[in-house]
Amino acid sequence: MAEALLHTVSKIGSTLAEETTKTVIAKLSEKVKNLKELPEKVKEIRNEFKAMSNVIKQISTPSLTNELVKDWIGEVRELAHQVEDVMDKYSYHALKLEEENALMKFFSKAYYVTVFSEIAEEIIQIETKIENVVKRRDRWLQLPQLISNPLAGIERKMPQGCFQEVPQDDLVGIEDNRRQLTEWLYSDKQGSTVITVSGMGGLGKTTLVANVYEREKINFTAHAWIVVTKTYDVVELLRKMLRKIEYQEQSELTNMDAHELKTKIKERLSAGKCLVVLDDVWNREAYNHIADVFQNLQSSSIIITTRQEHVSTLAQPRHQLKLNPLERNDAFNLFCRKAFYNRMECKCPQDLERLAKNIVDRCQGLPLAIVTIGGMLSSLPTTDYVWNETYKQLRGELANNDHVRAILNLSYHDTPGDLRNCFLYCGLFPEDHLLSRESLVRLWAAEGFAVPKEQSTAEEVADGYLR
Repeated sequence: MAEALLHTVSKIGSTLAEETTKTVIAKLSEKVKNLKELPEKVKEIRNEFKAMSNVIKQISTPSLTNELVKDWIGEVRELAHQVEDVMDKYSYHALKLEEENALMKFFSKAYYVTVFSEIAEEIIQIETKIENVVKRRDRWLQLPQLISNPLAGIERKMPQGCFQEVPQDDLVGIEDNRRQLTEWLYSDKQGSTVITVSGMGGLGKTTLVANVYEREKINFTAHAWIVVTKTYDVVELLRKMLRKIEYQEQSELTNMDAHELKTKIKERLSAGKCLVVLDDVWNREAYNHIADVFQNLQSSSIIITTRQEHVSTLAQPRHQLKLNPLERNDAFNLFCRKAFYNRMECKCPQDLERLAKNIVDRCQGLPLAIVTIGGMLSSLPTTDYVWNETYKQLRGELANNDHVRAILNLSYHDTPGDLRNCFLYCGLFPEDHLLSRESLVRLWAAEGFAVPKEQSTAEEVADGYLR
């Protein structure tokens, strides 16, 4: 939530700094009541939002699930959005007024007097709402259970490779499963072989299959990786597959129906062996709708990853791979590779070993949980105090969530506000959506999630977030 307030503060600051804003205030202040005092009022609103942002940062992660806290933060969020709307409205009309100034008629002046009078009135209303929000905080949120976050002021360093794929050397405990999966790809069976890799979320199904896929795809005439998810469209899945297997006439795909797409896919796959991965399949129908494109193919493999047991039965029992949590030693090894990546041999300091093992045990052998908490701790000082406080917060999260969600919540709330904005923004795009680094950097900068710092432009700062 604090990241939304920071964005609002940034927008207020940029609006006040615009020369157009200052010019408009000077021109209309005599005709519009309260407009002359507007800059000071807006500065005061900015200061209030800064203070509220700091208050929210200080609240410990478990307290964020408290209903009173959630309601108050929701009210602050709504107020922040209202302020942003007013600032956008103000900037738009100020720029428009400046452009039209040379040709302005009498009725145009009257129009802008009305517009800026309304804006000034909205600012006064926002002032009142802020006062009420502050009063409610003082009245209801001074509760014993609202423990402050002791790690709020501790400086973080950027975790290693926070936006990068997991290096092959960091894959732990997958050797047997990788060997088994690879053997199935090269079975002597003619026709198509369906292989399923199943298990609960966070076990590393996609990571395992991606590792095998990248190693072996060169040995297949055609290969494709398709993300399916809960909500899928059959025609779009077929289009994705045709694009991935390097169909030359890409411009034709938009106008093809399911039957035409299947015909083209069969033609392309009939030329030799193919390897297709259907990742994150939630029901059998997703596969059954497209299964006919794999019929009568020579020695081809279809790998399906799924959390659902009934989906795993799409494969013959001898080609079903069910993943289990990591053994304790493998789990601790993986954790150390993430948390102590910058130490010799990724070795855990002896004074933190007992605490580190307790944290790893809370992850219950799930690689996603282990990598997430390890990455988070890698950005914090390796002191007994900091790690103990993190462990306490983790236990607090576990009281309200399952172990995967608890660790993801803890890591999310520990992320700096500017990075949280960028992370949440990525959720606007569909899963498996291709977006260039340059486009994403420009979008983040345009949204105000990255602002110039010292000698760096907003785009350079945004690009640094991806490093």
